[in-house]
Amino acid sequence: MKILYYLKRFGYLCSRGILFVIFGLLVYSCTSLRDIGIQVAVSPEYPITSDIQSLALLNRSMNGQFTNVSSDSLEKILIGNHMLLDAVFQDSLAADTVIRVTAKSLFESGRFDVVVPKDRNIFRNDSSVIANPLNISNIKDVCDVFNVDAVLVLEGFAEQLSTKYWVGNEGPENLTVVYEASSDITYQSEWRLYRPNELKTVIRFQVSDSIYWKNFSYSLEDLYSKMPRTKEALLNGGVASGLKMAGYISPRWVNQNRHYFITGINEIDAAVPLINENRWEEAAAIWTKFETNPSKKIRSKVEFNLALAAEMNGDIDLAIEWGLKSYHDKYLKVTEVYLKTLDNIRKERQKDNKKEY
Repeated sequence: MKILYYLKRFGYLCSRGILFVIFGLLVYSCTSLRDIGIQVAVSPEYPITSDIQSLALLNRSMNGQFTNVSSDSLEKILIGNHMLLDAVFQDSLAADTVIRVTAKSLFESGRFDVVVPKDRNIFRNDSSVIANPLNISNIKDVCDVFNVDAVLVLEGFAEQLSTKYWVGNEGPENLTVVYEASSDITYQSEWRLYRPNELKTVIRFQVSDSIYWKNFSYSLEDLYSKMPRTKEALLNGGVASGLKMAGYISPRWVNQNRHYFITGINEIDAAVPLINENRWEEAAAIWTKFETNPSKKIRSKVEFNLALAAEMNGDIDLAIEWGLKSYHDKYLKVTEVYLKTLDNIRKERQKDNKKEY
């Protein structure tokens, strides 16, 4: 009986030992795959042809109807109207905010070099929403003076602010007074992109959207403190308008995750510190030395890493080529998913190439 007991005990321990080894192997195989955060460019709605690499921004939206009323004066108007407004504003500071925010966003996208001249305002005497296009000779002069490829002009800008305020009751027997307010600002801007060439079409952009605030409080003073000041709302409209215009013609960057493999071989994994420094070409040079490794398992990981390096260096076709090699040497779900990601990127780029302006 004791012999039978020990045999069973031995079998139990062996089974546990096998499970432990399997678990350890699984953990090791999982930890060989590492994550890395990257930023991916999302193509703009209206991609501009590559002959335009630099822009000068001018403001031609302002005419005699524009004002720069102080924040305190605007608040007096709001309070004098019992926090009820529905009016169109043409605020010169908000219009200039549109220019500055657009320029900053275009530059930060990495797509354009941007110049905002000190004397950037072209004042108009008419009251039209948008004037006739500028003369190409003027555009050529601007391009020559500031050494840019094209000129982006804010041709028109206006905002409509609608505020509401009301008092209600709630709670037992409706004895608790509650104050509510809302502000809705709609902004509209008109733009033209001029090239210094009579044969190139002037491109017109229309930007419109709105920002909405709503809040409540049991104190009128507290409610007022929670809502944006009128001037602040107008400037926020300018910021939103500038960001939206920049987003029309420049890429935006989104955070995504990618993966790479640790092989456990020091000579191969010497590339890892380089990718943390964004030195992808140097990392690829190391991995390339081991693309013919006799082990399919190792070779597949090296090829996967080379696919990532190719993507980071902007060569999607080469990334797909390396990904397919990795896929065929050793199937892994992560490789299949990555190949689908790369294929989607290639398809998006092919679409973009058909509609440049």
